[in-house]
Amino acid sequence: GATVYMITRDPNDGIRDESFLKPDKDELCYPGQTIPLNQMKRLRQRKDAVNKLYIKNKGHYQRMIAIHVDSRSRGENIDVFFYHDKRSSAGRECAKNIQKVFQQKYRQHQPSRGYKGTVSSRNLYVVKNTYPVAVYIELGNINHRRDQQRFIITDNRQAVSNWLTEGLVKDYKNRRK
Repeated sequence: GATVYMITRDPNDGIRDESFLKPDKDELCYPGQTIPLNQMKRLRQRKDAVNKLYIKNKGHYQRMIAIHVDSRSRGENIDVFFYHDKRSSAGRECAKNIQKVFQQKYRQHQPSRGYKGTVSSRNLYVVKNTYPVAVYIELGNINHRRDQQRFIITDNRQAVSNWLTEGLVKDYKNRRK
């Protein structure tokens, strides 16, 4: 089986069925560090945590998946987008494996909707500076009503989780040795 590390976690929130999570500021960075307010320090802290785990687990299949919900207003982005470091063909392949699962599931469950989520390279600090193969996933924009359905409805959250897992299993099975 797989070992999953949550780099940023909230000790008192966890898995829940409620639609909304009350905002708080008690998240911790693995293995239990207070998260700095400065954005660059936060990014470095996460990168350092990921890289230490990578070294600890060297020789095993490892992927760093950063999941992000945007809050900036940028058009009607109603799909899930995947980003990788431009230097990483394995990152591109991992992102494509996950994206293909999303395409298949949208065709199956919402055939009239269509799916326009893309895979592309992007210059993102955590993707560029972590040792394992990295994929940054933009789940949507919290300010857009249609994107909110992906986060608020319990069954939709579970479906997204299942699809991400299926994509990673596919990536594991397709990896080059």
